[in-house]
Amino acid sequence: MKKSKISSSKVVRARSLAVYELEKLFDYIRTVDPELEADQAIVLTAYVLADLPNLFRQNPELVDRIKEIAANIKQKNTRN
Repeated sequence: MKKSKISSSKVVRARSLAVYELEKLFDYIRTVDPELEADQAIVLTAYVLADLPNLFRQNPELVDRIKEIAANIKQKNTRN
């Protein structure tokens, strides 16, 4: 995969938000099994992320929620 330059402060802020939320997921996973070492919890977090498409396929209401949030984000951006 080719690495592209980050040219927008919006992209930087969005990535920062994604990393922040990923860290919250990592922290949550460590509460599920507090005996996990940090590296093990990171690997488990990666498995959870990789399995999200299956979770979405099994729960169409989650996809509907994603679409709703996406519409709200796009609508907000058109107003700015």
